[in-house]
Amino acid sequence: VWTDLKTENFIVIGNNNLNEEVNDVNGKMGLPGVKGIDLESVIPVRNNPIDYTPEAAPPEFARALLAGEAREFVLDYSYDMWSLGMMLFELSTGSPYFKKGSNVAKTVCADDFTVDVSSVPDAKLRDLIENCLNLDPRKRPDITGFLLHPYFITTGIGPWTF
Repeated sequence: VWTDLKTENFIVIGNNNLNEEVNDVNGKMGLPGVKGIDLESVIPVRNNPIDYTPEAAPPEFARALLAGEAREFVLDYSYDMWSLGMMLFELSTGSPYFKKGSNVAKTVCADDFTVDVSSVPDAKLRDLIENCLNLDPRKRPDITGFLLHPYFITTGIGPWTF
């Protein structure tokens, strides 16, 4: 589970960008493309977080944080799905879901908090993001459900197109 999954932790590497900071563990550049950085917050499932980004944290973690129990929180893949939904929202709208400086934990824990993804222009992507941002972690898709969502199946982005 990557408790720091957010747009800022991805970089695009081209053939001519040989920045030493993105070398792999063997000191090789690897293939050009998109690479994740700041991976120290990747924790095995059913373990406890060591670091996190509030804007990417799901409501169930925010509740634990506000109760002073963040270090005891047990991570599950649904955490990744929430974070992935937040990242997709930002990529599709050009803006993060939460305004800079807002108290994200208090916001997502408020009784009247609802997810609003109406600003996402593509209807299928909007549905996928809404599924990822389900307030009930048991109702978020797993990775198979995510990859088999109509957004990927019918847009030609995924491996299966019709």
